[in-house]
Amino acid sequence: MKLWQLKNRANGVALNEPQPLPENWGPIFGLAGFSDRLSDLSWLGEPYKDLGWFEVGDGPPLPTPSTPTDLVWTQAKQLLAESDWSMLPDVPMSSGEKANWIEYRRALREIRLQPNFPTDPVWPQKPE
Repeated sequence: MKLWQLKNRANGVALNEPQPLPENWGPIFGLAGFSDRLSDLSWLGEPYKDLGWFEVGDGPPLPTPSTPTDLVWTQAKQLLAESDWSMLPDVPMSSGEKANWIEYRRALREIRLQPNFPTDPVWPQKPE
């Protein structure tokens, strides 16, 4: 698993800990297969003009969830990561559509509060 780090391109200062990129990063930015574009995010405009993602090595394999609680929560976090794009300020959607995504993400974060968690969680419906 490759690890990436967001850095200021001008001075090389790291802005986060090394981490894997979300598996869906390419389609979100229209860059599937173009990892070389990640090192210069200036095309995104402010506040990203001086930032870039840089590969910083390989990390250990991620631990495999082992308990039902771990499995369900891992799935909820994956669905949250896959919907991160919906919270970007420049995504063209109506306020109603945005509200649907906000509600979907809230339901995912609160899945552990369900009385039937983790044996039979009720998964929220992903907005269209």
